[in-house]
Amino acid sequence: MFYIDFLIAVLIANAIPHFIFGIAKIRFLGLFGYSPTGNICYALFQFIIAVWLFSHQYGITNIFTNPAILGSLAVLLLYFVFGRLLINKFRKK
Repeated sequence: MFYIDFLIAVLIANAIPHFIFGIAKIRFLGLFGYSPTGNICYALFQFIIAVWLFSHQYGITNIFTNPAILGSLAVLLLYFVFGRLLINKFRKK
């Protein structure tokens, strides 16, 4: 395993809680401060860096042949798309 693979996995895994805390409006320290908007931006920043690192190391087309990266990115993208809906649906009123 290369160190860059570990870094890519860490960035993807760390983007998920920051995005969730951001859309749930929970104060949580991220690179851009405690604000929800800062956490959402930090999650997107980590996602972009992870994809860039992967494409730099292996080529962007290899994302579709690597099941671990494909699965991680699929979960992260599902949170990006459906996260706000899920938070609103399951939040206690």
